[in-house]
Order: sequence, then C-alpha cells, then structure tokens
Amino acid sequence: MSTSTCLRLMLSFFVPTFIVTFALAASAEASAMPPATDPCPRSPRPSLTILQRSLSQEQGSWLISYRLRYQGASGMIVTPGEVLAKVESWVSNSRVPSHATPRFSSLMISGADGMTVTGTTDVVPASDDAHRCRERAVVQIWTDDNDENAPPPFPVTPPSMLGRSPATETRQPLLSVAPGATLRVRIRIEHVHVIFGDYDPLLGVRDLDLRLGTATLRDALPLDREHYHALPKSGWPEPAEDRRDTRMFVSGPDSLHLEAHVPGNQYYRFAERPIRYATKMRLRYWYFVAQGTEGECSATATQYKETATEYKSLSKGTRQECLTTVGKWVKIEQIFNTEAEATVLMLEFKISGADVGEMWVDDVSLEPVCPSRPDRP
Repeated sequence: MSTSTCLRLMLSFFVPTFIVTFALAASAEASAMPPATDPCPRSPRPSLTILQRSLSQEQGSWLISYRLRYQGASGMIVTPGEVLAKVESWVSNSRVPSHATPRFSSLMISGADGMTVTGTTDVVPASDDAHRCRERAVVQIWTDDNDENAPPPFPVTPPSMLGRSPATETRQPLLSVAPGATLRVRIRIEHVHVIFGDYDPLLGVRDLDLRLGTATLRDALPLDREHYHALPKSGWPEPAEDRRDTRMFVSGPDSLHLEAHVPGNQYYRFAERPIRYATKMRLRYWYFVAQGTEGECSATATQYKETATEYKSLSKGTRQECLTTVGKWVKIEQIFNTEAEATVLMLEFKISGADVGEMWVDDVSLEPVCPSRPDRP
C-alpha cells in the first residue's frame, strides 16, 4: 500500500471522530450555561373571577347580581367608556304568540355618564308598540369597599314606560379598582313590550361577556325557566280623607261616601290599576244606598289599552252593575277575564240622574281567581 493511500485512510477516520467529539463538547458546555431570561416578562392578563352570583325574576325582567374579584398585577381606573357588556341568546316564551318560536337577542351595553350603562335591541321589529318587542339591559357597577358607593336599586318601571331612556346617571363617573379588590355588578334584562313586558320574561340560556377596562368575565346564565307567574303588584289606594265617612262601614274605620247633592261627590273614580292580559279576575265590593235616593247608582269597570302613543278603552272590556238594593249593605262579586290587549282597569262608582241621594262603598278588591304559585322543578 502506498504512503498516500495510508494518509487518506487515516484522515477519513480521524475527521468524523473529531467532529463528533467537538459537537458533544459544545452541547455539554451549552447545557451547563444558565437559561436566558426575558428582559420584559409579561404579567397575566387581568380578569374577573366570580365570588358569588344570584339569578332572580322580577316580574317580566331578570336580575343578575355578582360579587367579583379583580385579578390583576396593578390597579386600574375604569371610565364609563371602558365598560362594555354583551348578552346574547335565542329567546322565547310560549305564553306570548309572537315568541312561541325562538328569536335571537343580542344586547350590547356600552358606557354612558356614570357607572350605570344601558343597551336596547329589537327582538320582534314592528312599526307599532303593540307588536314591537325589545329587550333592554341595564348594568350597575361599584366597588365593594364602601356601601355608600352602591347606586340605588333599579326603579320599578310601568309597562308603558319600559324601553324609554332613563334619567342620566351622574354619580361615580370613574371606578378605581385595586389589585384583589371586590366589585359588585347588577344586571337587569327587561322584556320591553307594552302588554307582555311586565309579566312574561324571555327565556333562554344567556351568554355574557363583560369587560371593565382590560379585565374580562365570561359566564353562561341559565335564564330558561320562569320562577313564578307574574301578576301586577300595585292595588288601589285609599280614597282621599274628605271622601271617607266614619259613620258607615263594613270593615272599619270608614267607607267611601258618595253624595248626589254635592258637586264632584256624586261619583268616585279609583285610579287606574295595572292588570295582566287574558287573566281571570274577581272584583268584590260592598255597597249601601240610602233611603230616599232618587238617582241611579252604578259601578262600572273599564279596561284600557295604554301605550306610549295610544290610550283607548276596550269595548268588550267594560262591565256595568246597577246597584238597586236600598237600605242595607249588599256584597257584589264579579268574575271576568281581562282582554287580550288590556293593560289597566278603571273602576267608577256613580249616582246619576238626580241631585238627591247617598251611597257608601267598602272593601273594594280586585284579585286573580288563581293566585300566582312558584314554578318549581
């Protein structure tokens, strides 16, 4: 074998061995070095965690209340413009014909003046109030460190006023949140409809996306079942003191007094009272007509449809009772169904046709025949 051939064989063996040895040495040296550090470490994204949550029905609305913990490396100042909430769901209610089929509701609630923010969306678009359906959401936010920060509770809104813009909230224009602070959030979702809105909440599992500055919360709200069958809460107030008589009554200490010979006292009209549509009701009262009364005594119950742009009596919703018995207390009881579009009822007692006579009325009541019961699983 020649000398050159031997050298080529020795190099072919030595060079790969050297390369492998060098690579292993470099790898060992690299593993011995400390890991590189990020010169600008990133903090976890701020978030809101749920400490407590409650869901309740308020007539035809939903009320969601939260206690939240702010998880962030530093505090934040939240302005109204940095408050954003989105509530979405397919909603329905089989009691309402227009809501028998689920419809999509997407509410965007953005900041306004103060820490009360609102948003409204059309669920069933229509040109007239009787057929148009909307949802309105109101969000209130405050810190939990001082009860004085709490905004007033949501006001009770008559059905004909639902959906109108609320008075501007000027309290608490900024929200200062420290790391680990506790926040309170109240969300009210209203069914805005002049007939059904105050009684029939829209049902569905809602997806909530809440943002306060850079902090976020996502939650699913199981609002797919009514908690109870809603009925009007308000009743008739007592007559003015100058219209009450302590000499005559069924239940003390007095009763309503009508006098045909006194101008303005020959009739009495109770204030309009909200009623639920298509509901069986019982009207009760006692009356006493004085001896010698020459006029005709009567009681008239009239149902009305009241919207923001319309106020009309419903012809099939009027009931008149002639009160003919004289000289003793008589109990009247009437059972009837409210009309499909009725929103309020007015009750009037009257002496007409003569200027001589007196009548007393006591224990007036209007109640549903079947009282509301909670809807339990």
